[in-house]
Amino acid sequence: MNEQTVAEAQQLGKVYGDGSAAVVALAGVSAGFRRGEFTAIMGPSGSGKSTFVHCLAGLDQPTTGTASIAGTDLGSLDDEKLTRVRREKIGFVFQSFNLLPTLSAWENIILPLSLSGRKPDRAWADRVITAMGLGDRLEHRPAQLSGGQQQRVACARALITRPELIVADEPTGNLDSRSGAQILGLLRRCAREWQQTVLMVTHDPIAAGYADRVLFLADGRLVDEMHQPTPALVLDRMRRFEPQAVR
Repeated sequence: MNEQTVAEAQQLGKVYGDGSAAVVALAGVSAGFRRGEFTAIMGPSGSGKSTFVHCLAGLDQPTTGTASIAGTDLGSLDDEKLTRVRREKIGFVFQSFNLLPTLSAWENIILPLSLSGRKPDRAWADRVITAMGLGDRLEHRPAQLSGGQQQRVACARALITRPELIVADEPTGNLDSRSGAQILGLLRRCAREWQQTVLMVTHDPIAAGYADRVLFLADGRLVDEMHQPTPALVLDRMRRFEPQAVR
């Protein structure tokens, strides 16, 4: 891993079940992710894209191979240290927002720091909150926010620790097109302006068009890579995998 590589997978494999019931979700995927790079992971349903990202980010344990964040092999860590890495080195943005309903937007944003007993850097927090357009929503609870606002809170929470890696799994799946475009623009800004490493799972060619590159998985394997993607180019590539699923 060179100094610019923030996250790296080496021959990641994942098998669910045993014997004749075994299902191979990943079959030896290797890839590196550089600082300031926005990468989209795409593939047909069942291609292993979410499994790959979950193994790389320490949410799931690979059957074979290694996943490293900032030079640390996640497989070498005990549960406590792995939890600390996920909390401090990785920011997560999920389709379902995963906000705590009893906490305010501000309390949700700083939750990773609170769990670590750390105080927020107010200058950085203000910068993130301003970028997310949440200055007048910090005292609101999730139920008082729109879907787009909730996802912006989730993005701010992912950024608050200044993580090595931001992992976004279908971050626009529950949003309308306008709110989705805002979130994608924010993720691109995280990479380009703040030099965050952003890794996004998506099925949407329009979303993938915001990324710097796209990795395509099929049947648990890395089968192609595209730099400077456009929605049209991505759609054309996806049609080779699963024509009936792309309209």
